[in-house]
Amino acid sequence: MAINALQVVVNSVLTGSIYALVSIGLTLVYRILKFANFAHAELITAGAYFGFALNRSISQNILISLVGGFLFAGIIGVASELLVFRPLRNKGGDTISLMVASIGLGLVVRHVIQQIWGSKFLWYNLNTKTYNFQFLGSRAIMTSLQVIIVITSVVAVAAVHLFLTRTKMGRAMRATADNPSLAMACGINVERVLILVWFIGAGLAGLGGVLRAADTRLVPLVGWEVLLSAFAVVILGGLGNLYGTIIAAYILGVAENVGVVVLSALSLSTGYRPAIAFLVLIIVLLFKPTGLMGSELD
Repeated sequence: MAINALQVVVNSVLTGSIYALVSIGLTLVYRILKFANFAHAELITAGAYFGFALNRSISQNILISLVGGFLFAGIIGVASELLVFRPLRNKGGDTISLMVASIGLGLVVRHVIQQIWGSKFLWYNLNTKTYNFQFLGSRAIMTSLQVIIVITSVVAVAAVHLFLTRTKMGRAMRATADNPSLAMACGINVERVLILVWFIGAGLAGLGGVLRAADTRLVPLVGWEVLLSAFAVVILGGLGNLYGTIIAAYILGVAENVGVVVLSALSLSTGYRPAIAFLVLIIVLLFKPTGLMGSELD
């Protein structure tokens, strides 16, 4: 079987771009609150469905769907902080309580979505172009939507980096992640920082959801299809390390797509693809238990 190396590279970048978008939110929340938010899957799904609603009822422009998905998921993220997670923390809830609450919250959001849109497969209505290009004798195919996926991921990653390093609120966010008590003593409004963390993290999840659903199809479990891989990315990169998360996203993107080629060459089902991320994770953690970039937050 001939292997199209260029197409594997393209597919790896696309997969890594989606993983980077949905994993950044998990990392931002973990940096400050130190708990695994399983409701993140439903933030991905909510953004995807709201983007779909805009796509079908208002415009076929993917950019409008992206903005709508970002804002809608961001609002749900903030609402979950104000209505669920903050009251739990104020009553002494620990990280296990927050994690369990996130599972319950996710189930509620998922079933509300399913009641509104049903459980059948849905597809975005987009006018996409297909591009063929060659490099060193290999030919690859990429759609205009997939170009948007890569650009959106790069812009989002750059924007988050600049926000954290160049703005007053971004520095306050990093200070809160390092030491919330000290940040509060220095006059930083920690509660406001948390709201912003939730909005940005959930919004990026919504972006990833729109792009994932637009490139494949939309179902109520679209968020769960990428959540476990997103957790693998966060752990592989180093818990709480933003830049490690981004690097790990593309490493797993490469691993999964190369793995698919290997599975096909061995006449095995590509349904084993989700296990590849965890195989890579286990191998890396055996040699470096803290992940690629350790446990430092920056």
